[in-house]
Amino acid sequence: MNKEVIKKKYSAHGKFLITGEYVVLDNVSALAMPLKLNQYLTINSRNDGQFAWKSYDHDGSLWFEATLDLNVLKNLDTFKSDNAVTVKLVEILRKAIELHPQALDKMADGFNAITTLDFNRKYGMGTSSTLISLIAQWLECDAYMLQFACFGGSGYDIACATENNRLIYNYNNGQPIVEPFDWNPTIMESIFFVYLNRKQNSRDSIARFDNSLITDELRKELDEMPQRFKDASNDLAYFNEVVNRHEAIISSLIGLESVKQKLFPDYTQAIKSLGGWGGDFIMCTGDIEERAYFKSKGFEIVLEWDDVVSGN
Repeated sequence: MNKEVIKKKYSAHGKFLITGEYVVLDNVSALAMPLKLNQYLTINSRNDGQFAWKSYDHDGSLWFEATLDLNVLKNLDTFKSDNAVTVKLVEILRKAIELHPQALDKMADGFNAITTLDFNRKYGMGTSSTLISLIAQWLECDAYMLQFACFGGSGYDIACATENNRLIYNYNNGQPIVEPFDWNPTIMESIFFVYLNRKQNSRDSIARFDNSLITDELRKELDEMPQRFKDASNDLAYFNEVVNRHEAIISSLIGLESVKQKLFPDYTQAIKSLGGWGGDFIMCTGDIEERAYFKSKGFEIVLEWDDVVSGN
């Protein structure tokens, strides 16, 4: 007789990093923003000693699937597959079990896992970090430890996955500090987000950063940036100034031109990279004409504040 099928569902928010890209890794406090766009994980039990994993993109298309014997998670032999995603998934699940051995009890005699997305997985909104959060919620292990072991990075995206409003994140040498931050700009209708039509690899991006270039003065200024963004919440001209200053500082630390200098030098308002420079989304200011500017240049994905920001 078949065992009763047990079904569980979990959710995790996508993210945008508003201030502190790169320097967040050096314990600079950063302003981060959970999104209302989520990834979801549904778990169903099965009793044949196997597990099946299926992942669907935002449009319902299946982009990954694998069926494996549950024993691959119970032994430490090197797991091999022609599919790099399968290899990474096994690594994550094994690490979760290592962090919380009782996790195997939740897998029982096998399981079916299905992940679905509210956002395009190419958008850089946190497909990997939300997956880590979902697995950590399910298997009851420390999400930060799982993230640091499997992907590295600062962990701000892990904080965003389970918070509902803006926050200040400090890496704190691997012992994260997360504080709520009340940032609800009245100029939000003049703030929008544009997809740059290419995915940015976070690990490649992080490799550019040289923390020896951060002086005490720059560190202090960067730590103050979240408050400056808040102080500029009602004044678009001042907000643009703050964004431009932040971009100039990060440019000097990573040796790259800002996205505005490189791609949009004639743009009359402000543009800010969100996370690793060179891809994913940018935050822009402006009105209808400015939105049309990006579309005229082939950047069709323009999202409004209310489309994406959690906790409004």
